[in-house]
Amino acid sequence: MAIREIVVSVTRDGVVETRRDDDARSDPGRVTLTGLDADLIRLFERWLSERDRTWRRDEITVIGRLLYRCILDGGTGVFVERTLDELGPDDRLRLQLAFPADGMGHLPAVPWEFLYAPDRAGRAGFFLATDPRLILSRYIPLESGRRQLRPEDTPVRMLALVSQPEDPNLGEVVAEPVLEEIERLSERLPMAVDTVQNLTIDRLEDALRSSKPHLLHFMGHGQYDVHQEEGRIALVDDEGGARWMTDRLFAEILQHARAVPRIVVLHSCDGGRVDYRANFAGMAPQLIRHGVQCVVAMQYAVTNGVAIDFSSAFYRALSAGFPVDEAVQEGRWRITGPGARVDDPRLLGVPLIYLHSRDAVISQELGEDRR
Repeated sequence: MAIREIVVSVTRDGVVETRRDDDARSDPGRVTLTGLDADLIRLFERWLSERDRTWRRDEITVIGRLLYRCILDGGTGVFVERTLDELGPDDRLRLQLAFPADGMGHLPAVPWEFLYAPDRAGRAGFFLATDPRLILSRYIPLESGRRQLRPEDTPVRMLALVSQPEDPNLGEVVAEPVLEEIERLSERLPMAVDTVQNLTIDRLEDALRSSKPHLLHFMGHGQYDVHQEEGRIALVDDEGGARWMTDRLFAEILQHARAVPRIVVLHSCDGGRVDYRANFAGMAPQLIRHGVQCVVAMQYAVTNGVAIDFSSAFYRALSAGFPVDEAVQEGRWRITGPGARVDDPRLLGVPLIYLHSRDAVISQELGEDRR
C-alpha cells in the first residue's frame, strides 16, 4: 500500500496553493469565504448549536459542497480528484489543509471536515472525511519546520483530565464510560494512564509535572469566542464553579510545566444530550503554536456512546501502529459507517485533527501489525 500526499496551503492573503509529494502543483486558487458564502457558512455553524435539530444527509451535502467550492474550486479540486483517480486499489491519499499559524481570523474554526466533492460525470460525490481513499487533516506550518512524532520510550504516558464545574449553564460531563474504555485499552497496550477529576488549575499543573504525558485527553466543556478569536476550556475554580481558561493560557501552562504533550485530545460529552455550543476547533491552532505536535478535537459535543465508539476506534488504531491522522479517519468511520450506533450525518464532520508532524506515529512499539 502506497500513501500519496497533497498539501493544500492557504496563505494570509487568501491564495490557495496545492503541492503533491512529487512536487507537482496545481494552478493557484483563492479561498472565497466572503459575501453570501460566508453568511451561509456562519448560518450552518449557528444551526449546529441547535440542540434538537435533526439533520438530513442532503443538508450536510449542500453545506459540504459549499465548503468545497470555497477552498477546492477550479484547478485545485481537479488536481486532488485526478490524484485520487490515479491511486491503486490499496493506495491512499493524505490530504492536508494547511493554514497560517495566525492572521486568518475565523478561518481555522470553519468546519472544513464537512467538505463534499460534488458529483462528476460517471462518479458520485463523496465526503472527504470518510472516503476510504483519503486521510483528511489540517496542518499548521511553523517557522521551526516539521517535526516527527516518535517518542522513544514506552509505555506511552497518558493523562486523562475530567473537568466538571458546578454551573447551571453547563451540562453534566459524563466521562466514566470513556475512562473505562481507555482503561480497558491500557490493559492491552503499553500505555500508562493517570486520571485527574475536578480539574482545578493547581491540579492541572501538578498532574502535568508528575506525569509528563505523551498524550493528554481532556473531557469537559469548550467554546470558541468569535469576537476574541480564541478557544476556551472550563476548569473548576476554588468554589467549584467554572473557571474559563483561554487557549493561550492553557498552552502556556503546558510549557511552564515543561510537559507539552505530543498529542492532545479534546472532547465534550454530555450524557444522552448533545450541546453543539461546545466547540474545541479554535483551541487547536494555539496548542500547535506552543509545541503540541498533534491535536485531535471534537468540534462539537457528542454523546457518551459516540465518544466511546470514536475513542475505542482511535486508540485501537494507534495501538496497531497507525499514524494519528489515520487513526482519526478510523474513528470517523466508526461513528458514521454502517455499524454506527446512531444515524446522524453531522457526526462525520465533528472529529478534526491538526498536525505539525510529518510522521504522526505516537510509538513505533505500539502494535506489530497494520490492520
